[in-house]
Amino acid sequence: INNPEAWARTEAEMKKILDRLGLEYTEAVGEAAFYGPKLDLQMRNVFGKEDTVITVQVDFANADRFNMEYVDESGVKRRPIIIHRSSIGCYERTLALLIEKFGGALPLWLAPEQVVVMSLTDRTVKDAHKTAERLKAKGIRATVDVRTEKIGYKIREAQLNKIPYMLIIGDKDKEAKVVSVRSRSAGDIGATKLADFIKKVQKEVKGMAK
Repeated sequence: INNPEAWARTEAEMKKILDRLGLEYTEAVGEAAFYGPKLDLQMRNVFGKEDTVITVQVDFANADRFNMEYVDESGVKRRPIIIHRSSIGCYERTLALLIEKFGGALPLWLAPEQVVVMSLTDRTVKDAHKTAERLKAKGIRATVDVRTEKIGYKIREAQLNKIPYMLIIGDKDKEAKVVSVRSRSAGDIGATKLADFIKKVQKEVKGMAK
């Protein structure tokens, strides 16, 4: 769009907004879209290449082309400035970059499935369900695996699915009122009271989300 005055004015307004927000930015001359300046948020993928995650584009041109108008508080007709933003695409790109960066093993606070509760025998199926419900009540994303499979198979599958924590409940755990904890990264952690495990997870999530 051959309108140097509009380009300069819009760039100045964008800089004013960024400075007011206190955001660090780098000016890249000549990279803007044809209808106005834009703000790109860049991330590096695992190969070191920059990918654009979010774009906010200030369009001063298309309002004229489509004869768009609005009436301001003084009753005067004015041309609007159109803002294009990638509110949907940014989520997809961000998730793709995170999955790529962590190799699918997302941090605890991001993992869609944070804990899987496994029954060791048929006698602890109800306990597994109750445990999962207690976890969910505390805001922890939990599922159950009460299939009649060997516990080694269940653990291996959970590891492949990259679930951060596994809780195993057998007859001895039920009797002692504890859960056997296994970590995706650290392996077997040992038996602990469910209340203590919940505190551990909540503390870990709070620390990671800062």
